[in-house]
Amino acid sequence: MALMNPMRMHGGVAPENYTDFSTPINPLGVPDVIRGLISESIKSEIYSFYPNYNYTALREAIAEFYNIEPSYIIPLNGAAEALYLIVGAEKPTTAIVCEPTFGDHRALFHALSMNYISVQYAEFPNMYVFPFNIVYMLSKSIKSKCIILFSNPNNPLGTCIPIEVIEKILHMYRNCIVIVDEAFMDLSRICKSAFKLVEEYKNIVILRSLTKTFAVPGLRIGFLYTSNTKLLHKIEVFRQPWNVNSIADYVFSRALTDYRNNLNEFLEHSKSVIETERQFLEYSFSELGLHFYKSYAPFILVRFHNDVKNIQHFLERFKIWIRDASSFQFLTRYHGRISVRLREDNEKLINALRIILKEKVYGEAQ
Repeated sequence: MALMNPMRMHGGVAPENYTDFSTPINPLGVPDVIRGLISESIKSEIYSFYPNYNYTALREAIAEFYNIEPSYIIPLNGAAEALYLIVGAEKPTTAIVCEPTFGDHRALFHALSMNYISVQYAEFPNMYVFPFNIVYMLSKSIKSKCIILFSNPNNPLGTCIPIEVIEKILHMYRNCIVIVDEAFMDLSRICKSAFKLVEEYKNIVILRSLTKTFAVPGLRIGFLYTSNTKLLHKIEVFRQPWNVNSIADYVFSRALTDYRNNLNEFLEHSKSVIETERQFLEYSFSELGLHFYKSYAPFILVRFHNDVKNIQHFLERFKIWIRDASSFQFLTRYHGRISVRLREDNEKLINALRIILKEKVYGEAQ
């Protein structure tokens, strides 16, 4: 029997033939140029060769696409790999995490018996706000080697953190590593990347996910970005050989350079579609009387009137799957995260919820 980790729960586990609102990736799906390069790599049997251990071409391709410094980049097996590498290389004694956020850190910190300080986002009726005052107060008392982690835009809240706030945190935590998870940055028109802070501040590490941007979760690819050469060297020594597979290496080394303009146009179109469809879902949720929180990401956090497990049970009649968000720190069994999809799927969800509400199949939350 397979061991289950209660600290590790993710979206993307919808049953076959279900419309999956649990996976927060680009709703436009895989770009044609990337799909073509994947096919090309299979035909060329790229998988029968080891990738270049240094990932020179991949680093340069990422740097060209994002207009950043190639020597500050370490390719990753998805952005989730970064935290394991940073903790293993840096060996901090304390971790400060602004939550709720992507949850793998809890399993890692528990396994390593690290001192873990969880800082709760401030909840308002229709939005969450970054807990800057608490983060500031903690900076006065933290004396040990530490890391501080937050996501921008936040997953699952969808909120943005202004660049000025991030810069203040970098000042406050000069002796700590500040990890900014920007996994959904490419899919947000409002949130702004902290790339421009990297040259000046050696204590910032930015994480990016190409998996979510280009809807290829099975390829597992992302990167971290920092000007901290000491940390970069430690991670290079610590990371496993060939942590990015040969197909992902080939596809993105080519795609981000040869098809840069195509992909930039694709991302601009993606942001427009996400904005339009998220607004459609927000308007529809309002009509249905559902409580949701303002988001600038490709998903929306909803607080239902009943346990999300019950909601999911009723949605199964329509072969729809959403993300039970109760596994996120500080969220409850009434919270669900709904990814933005294309109009036909979004209408399917709204119609299903309308039927459920009309039938009055669930009552008020406690």
